[in-house]
Amino acid sequence: MIRLPMFASACLALAACSVGSSADNDAAKVCNTMLAGDPEIVEDLAEDGDTIDVYCGCYATLLADKPEEAQVTILKVSQIVSDIRAENDLHLEEAAGRLMADFIEDGSSPTYGVTRDGFETTGKYIDTVRRALNKETGACAAS
Repeated sequence: MIRLPMFASACLALAACSVGSSADNDAAKVCNTMLAGDPEIVEDLAEDGDTIDVYCGCYATLLADKPEEAQVTILKVSQIVSDIRAENDLHLEEAAGRLMADFIEDGSSPTYGVTRDGFETTGKYIDTVRRALNKETGACAAS
């Protein structure tokens, strides 16, 4: 079984992976698209009593507190991973791997138009959301 934090770990290994305003809803939608339909993610979240909707609510809540530049980067990379999944019928880890494989020496991805730094930022953020979701108190405790 592949665990959700492995996406973040994969990002870091490179030297490096819903309520409220419209922006929050957009973030939750991107998150849902990125994770939906991946049985390994569903199973991983269920082990802790969570769902994709709960995770993505937390994703949107915490993203709203990030600086605008970080929000744009995280949403862009998340959307690209979602698109790779949809276009190639892949699981999350496979889509992240495809993006990772595209990075060239200067840290850019010619095919997908993101940077390794952006990918790493997103991976760290995904791990942050998961940790926040598992806390009994904090921004995501009631998500």
